[in-house]
Amino acid sequence: MRRPKLLKLTLENLVSKPATVQYPYQPTVIEPDFRGRHYADLSKCTGCSLCSIECPADTIKMTPIPQEYEVPKSNPRRLYPLINYGRCIFCYRCITVCPFNAYVTTNEYRLADTAKNDSSELSLSTLKKTVKG
Repeated sequence: MRRPKLLKLTLENLVSKPATVQYPYQPTVIEPDFRGRHYADLSKCTGCSLCSIECPADTIKMTPIPQEYEVPKSNPRRLYPLINYGRCIFCYRCITVCPFNAYVTTNEYRLADTAKNDSSELSLSTLKKTVKG
């Protein structure tokens, strides 16, 4: 006796709109406080390593800044935090602990890529390149 109810439910579901968002064909609504990709603004970063020490996932490694970039005098060790987004749990503890407010936060959530998935390109884009003549 349950077959008529099941048949009715099946037909209703066939003609109804899908309940899921058809990503990537439709844009996804992002909350303003969504924790997305973040990186260090190296013009503010002093290379103090507090973010690396506090990271619970051990995903931030202090890396030397390449020689072709001008480094602010506030960073004498020439180090910057390199975030591996594949290991990051996006707790934002690094942002909270930074005494210089050097982190830039974004709502970017599309992180799947075949290329390297770290913050080096974004962080280094905050510095000027040296002019060699």
